[in-house]
Amino acid sequence: MNAELWAAMGTALWTGIITSVSPCPLATNISALTHISRQSGSHKLAVLAHSGLYALGRALAYAAVGFLLVKSLLSAPAFSFFMQKYGGQLLSPVLVLAGMYMLDMFGEGFGGFNFLDISKFKSKAGAASSLLMGFVFALAFCPISAALYFGVILPLAASNSAPLALPLLYGLGTALPVAGIALALDLGLKKISSVAGAAGRFERYARPVTGWVFVAAGIYLGLKYIFGIV
Repeated sequence: MNAELWAAMGTALWTGIITSVSPCPLATNISALTHISRQSGSHKLAVLAHSGLYALGRALAYAAVGFLLVKSLLSAPAFSFFMQKYGGQLLSPVLVLAGMYMLDMFGEGFGGFNFLDISKFKSKAGAASSLLMGFVFALAFCPISAALYFGVILPLAASNSAPLALPLLYGLGTALPVAGIALALDLGLKKISSVAGAAGRFERYARPVTGWVFVAAGIYLGLKYIFGIV
């Protein structure tokens, strides 16, 4: 396994974490997990089990969509040859633009949205409901998650011929903060505001750092694959 693939795997996992603590996905996750905790009753193991299934549903959604899209593209000989030859050149501007987006160089962007009615999901109906909720909510892309998933993760997966591994790692990255929120809910709903505040502070510092790393990585790939300097 080459260094670039390792770097891509780390990027996918970290990008998932950053996505999940961004305002729109974070608000959706807190709402969903609060609903799960209320529907599951007072039994702590039930709350944690349903929360874990919700996180798993999110990871599976990103993995399934990424695998289907990237695998279908790579199965086309012309596209596969193009990515093998020009993947590095393509990723250079993609990473630079993604980094600029995370640094808000294109403006504040769009606000969050959530058009799904959480009350339609009943955790008492069984484990499948929490798994389905996570799967569906992951597909209700917020602007930040759509930009990073389709703009960074899928091109990375295509250029590294990793249609399952990178989307799955991204999905697991989005699930890790969800697991943390679930543990906070298990400690008591009154503490959820402080958890959300901590996640917001983490995102406020981690997002610009990640943005500059993306820009630097894009410049490096450009120097290496486009200009042949590195």
